[in-house]
Amino acid sequence: MFKQVVSLIFIWTVSVGIIVEPLIAAANSKGVSLDIDMQELQRTADFKLLVPYNLDRKVKVEIKNPYVPGQPVSEIRLHFFDDTGQTYLFAVEEHKAVGYKTERQVTNVDLQNRTSVTRTFIEDFKFSERGEKININGTEGRFERWANRTPGGYLRWIQEDTYIEIDSKVFTKEEMMDWASHFSMMKNDSTP
Repeated sequence: MFKQVVSLIFIWTVSVGIIVEPLIAAANSKGVSLDIDMQELQRTADFKLLVPYNLDRKVKVEIKNPYVPGQPVSEIRLHFFDDTGQTYLFAVEEHKAVGYKTERQVTNVDLQNRTSVTRTFIEDFKFSERGEKININGTEGRFERWANRTPGGYLRWIQEDTYIEIDSKVFTKEEMMDWASHFSMMKNDSTP
């Protein structure tokens, strides 16, 4: 039974990964370029989409699921790559800071009877106070290092009623804070 459940989860994960194609948005030294996909994302999001602007380097951005063009968006994950699109730099997750519901699953496994029961809990989002307190443009944020001493970690803060979380294994805490200091609302045209 347990093997069948694991197999079904694996098959579902693989099939979802095959069906969902990431959308790529070009970015330049002024930030993410405003192609139709990013503009559509901002129109359908129920939060203020914030992206880094006025950067010293060019990046490419991959819009990851759960984004489906034309469908309402309550949460988004963006993957940032170097300008070649080959080197993964960091990811950004965003959603409303207030009024956002999170889904938490708890699985209890009974090894003796070889059974498992998964329960889903829907809860109001709460900003985690774990980690080192830091300042991002006058706003309190939190930074948590990776446990295995890999560079980077998690950096999170709330800006303009949007929860933002950056995770990176490439950048140091200071480099992540520099990226965070450049986040602002998407522009309506291609000018800075």
